[in-house]
Amino acid sequence: MWVKLISALILLSLVLGIGFFAGNDDREQAGMAGQGIDAAQQPSRAAGGVVMYEKKPDSGASLVIHASSATESKDNVVVLEEFRLEQSNGLKLTGDRARYDADRSLLDIIGPVRVNTADGWQADLDGLTWDRTTKKASTDRPLVVKGAQGTITADRGEFFDDFNHILLAGDVHANLSPGLLHR
Repeated sequence: MWVKLISALILLSLVLGIGFFAGNDDREQAGMAGQGIDAAQQPSRAAGGVVMYEKKPDSGASLVIHASSATESKDNVVVLEEFRLEQSNGLKLTGDRARYDADRSLLDIIGPVRVNTADGWQADLDGLTWDRTTKKASTDRPLVVKGAQGTITADRGEFFDDFNHILLAGDVHANLSPGLLHR
């Protein structure tokens, strides 16, 4: 009789244990869904102190990315924390957080970002979307562009040809050297 009672208790414990762990997994999945994280966005790889290199075979141009951490999701999106991007043409971007969709070649920078060009201009802005395929970037928030020839402020801006050309719009104010516009 004791053997049957102990066997029944062990079987009951196993059934309850399996039910508990299955229910816990469902609660974790529901919790992630409640936070707006679907299965494709769950991290598949993460690393700290990251340095990534990219070299384009057609042009030989290179890009080096430094980040304090990088987390890649299953849908090929990489989130970078405290990052610095440096292109071989002298372009540098620094910021706190960025989201790079590798399939679409789309970089979304969240929060403050600084853009430094090879010819000495510096743009400080809040948020930037850069389509690396079209080489166009834009922000719909105010920005300040500074250089040796002066300072320009604007409500929004678009950058073309990997930040070599800029279009500023909205309430634009400029304090520039007189000879800059008459070249």
